Amino acid sequence: MFFADTFGGSPVFDDKFSGDHSGRKKTSCGVWLSQILPDSRFIACDDIIAMGCHDDPARCGPGDVFVARLTAHGDGHEEVARAIARGVSGIVAERMVPTFGTPLCLIADSGSALTRIAHALAGNPATAMHVIAITGTSGKTTTAWLTAAVLSEAGLRVGILSDLGCLAADSTEPLAADLAQPLVLAAWLGQLAASGCTHAVVEVSSRMLAERALAGIACDTVVVTNLSTAHLDLHSTKKSYHTIKSSILESLGENGCLIAGVDDKHVQRLCQRNGAARPGCAMITAGLSVTADLSASPIERSLYGQTFLLRASGGMVPIAVTTPVASFVRNAMLAAAIGLRYRVPMERIARGIEAAGSVAGRMERLDRGQEFSVFLDQPTSNHALRSTLCSLRKLTQGRLILIADEQQTVALSGDAQRQRSNLSADKQFAFRASRWCDECLVVSSGMLKDDADAQDVADYARIDRLLSSLNQYDCLLVLGKSLSAAGGPTDPLDGILPLAAVIDGWLQLAHPPQCAFPQRSSERRRAA
Repeated sequence: MFFADTFGGSPVFDDKFSGDHSGRKKTSCGVWLSQILPDSRFIACDDIIAMGCHDDPARCGPGDVFVARLTAHGDGHEEVARAIARGVSGIVAERMVPTFGTPLCLIADSGSALTRIAHALAGNPATAMHVIAITGTSGKTTTAWLTAAVLSEAGLRVGILSDLGCLAADSTEPLAADLAQPLVLAAWLGQLAASGCTHAVVEVSSRMLAERALAGIACDTVVVTNLSTAHLDLHSTKKSYHTIKSSILESLGENGCLIAGVDDKHVQRLCQRNGAARPGCAMITAGLSVTADLSASPIERSLYGQTFLLRASGGMVPIAVTTPVASFVRNAMLAAAIGLRYRVPMERIARGIEAAGSVAGRMERLDRGQEFSVFLDQPTSNHALRSTLCSLRKLTQGRLILIADEQQTVALSGDAQRQRSNLSADKQFAFRASRWCDECLVVSSGMLKDDADAQDVADYARIDRLLSSLNQYDCLLVLGKSLSAAGGPTDPLDGILPLAAVIDGWLQLAHPPQCAFPQRSSERRRAA
């Protein structure tokens, strides 16, 4: 029997866990592809030992295997010769390709193969933890961080991988990472396991599912928040988008549990299909408007926060939070359902949600002493924005004003959606927002930059006039990069100021902090 075996190459992973393809740890032995890919067929060998794997030939080295797959950047099958020139020990492909004697492994889905190999090389860290995968059109990030807060309140060691960053059990600051890359996801799961995490909360985007990032991972819990229409620039049609989102059920482990937000009719149908395919699968439902295992009713709600009564398992507990929108309650119910899944008492669930307060970059309150309410948000889909505007419209007695960064409007519009409309991104965005808002203002990014043009100056003047006209009954929603996402205070000399920093600066100038203790007359005379 002939085995392709090339040792002495570059390490599989290095020691840094960042958002790029590196993030790898050293290992002294490889993995047998026949054990990872049992349905594969080998050409010119009986098996291949992989010391590393890549889908980019430029990153390959001796001992690595090159996985040829179709991506948005091109067809990896056309790059096989480049990988062979770099001394790879084998090729993994979906079809026959010239390998010039280099061992070839044929597999039906090379994207899934890349993920399985990457996790095997990392030691299959997901098997050492309870993996909680959260997906949906909106609410993923908030649900993920609320879940981490609930489980941490119960004394569990929790790691989180999300759009806002990745955080291990002993870390203090989230680090950005492209989790759709299998090598990056495997490396971060490895770091969570190494830090002693018992539970890993993973926010799963449609891109991650399309890239088969969860292949081979048996999730202990799968959460579906809702299903609407989004990212048509990536998935073309609503049906394709829903199909990709539904594929997360393939990652649900044998004894896993499905947690679903059943206020959404598409999620209801997803639950029905899962129940028919897996009759014994555990399921917990949460909903505000339909009968569900978990429900909630409002006690009081205003622009300054809300208190609601959470009901589950025959018990109830009040929860007070500063975020006033209904979508936050839905996300909190899903986090509570996850807590109940892991036997967290209701009282601790309530404390965890209240301690979290709000999630950075998601409906953050900005209070500088002004009379009117100001919120900062960075929605990733139109579905999330619609839900927020609908809630704020119901709570706002006066005017509801929306100011958005033009880059945010472009991201929300989507290339595929803009192609079906004759309107520009900002006009299309303003037209949709007018259903709830009294006024919508789209401004250029970085209007206070050094080389500001006439349009930038005009945008700031419009913001100045608009903010000056607001009173105590009005509400302002600002869309763009949050202050926390920007890394805290922003130095004007560093370059472009995000819109949130511009609004914050205006509020601080218009509402300077008052002295807590009045000066005595003698001190005032000396100051004069």
